[in-house]
Amino acid sequence: MAFTSAVLVFGALVMFIAWYARSRSQMEDRIQTLTNERRALAEQDDPFTQRVMFPAVHGFTRRVLQIMPTSLVARSRKWLLISDSSMSLGTFMSIVLVLSTGLPAAIFLLLWAKSGGAPSGRTLLLVPAVALLGLLAPMMLLRRRAKNRQTTFWRALPDSMDLLTTCVEAGLSLDFAFQRVAERQRGPVGEEVARMLREKALGQTRREALSGMAERIDLPDVNVFVNSIIQAETLGTSVGQVLRTQSRQLRTRRRQRAEQVARQAAPKMVFPLVFFVMPSLFVVILGPIVINAYQVLTR
Repeated sequence: MAFTSAVLVFGALVMFIAWYARSRSQMEDRIQTLTNERRALAEQDDPFTQRVMFPAVHGFTRRVLQIMPTSLVARSRKWLLISDSSMSLGTFMSIVLVLSTGLPAAIFLLLWAKSGGAPSGRTLLLVPAVALLGLLAPMMLLRRRAKNRQTTFWRALPDSMDLLTTCVEAGLSLDFAFQRVAERQRGPVGEEVARMLREKALGQTRREALSGMAERIDLPDVNVFVNSIIQAETLGTSVGQVLRTQSRQLRTRRRQRAEQVARQAAPKMVFPLVFFVMPSLFVVILGPIVINAYQVLTR
């Protein structure tokens, strides 16, 4: 009797599980069908650019990233990150591809049609020149923008370090000190510190937020500063003392770099002097002498 009851209970349990699984599967199928129908209706209401153009552009950019060299893509990604550009990597590489291939092709077709199908060799040299320019110009402009932002950040970093050190030694916490820097400083320093604070408020640890800021700036001084803060928090040492030491060392490195640039000025001035200034001086000084000598000799 007990065995029969156990078999019946087990059979009822198996039938209930099978019925529940089937009903759940039918319910999920129904939900998926309704979701697809709603998505199709929503896509019908979307504009043509969002339904057709954006997917086509995204697919094109993915293929472009697969075609481009890995080193070029990595370098472009790094410079876009440093320059804080709102342009995505795929969009930038698409622009580079269009300027280096599409524009030379259009110029070639124009030269071909203008010359009646027989362009000269000199005119055809314009096509690879335009292709090279279309490849190098966007990369050089992006690199220059990234370098300018790094230079601006580096020049404003000592004052920001002094403000941060003063706030911490006055009794503020490190987060409030960073907040003061973000409020008082303008330019890349204030923007990056504010972004670091937002990332920390969204759930990242201070180590992750500071490491992300150092990666976006990619300066040795910033890397040293971030590593010092992380090490001070890990070891439990005084953050104010670490900040004062880093501020003093940063100003020392800044003075040393200024002295290095000043020492490099004399060698850099040799070529402009030789090729531009000295010929002008020779013309001004020796010109009248040569004219007078020519007049005397031809009499």
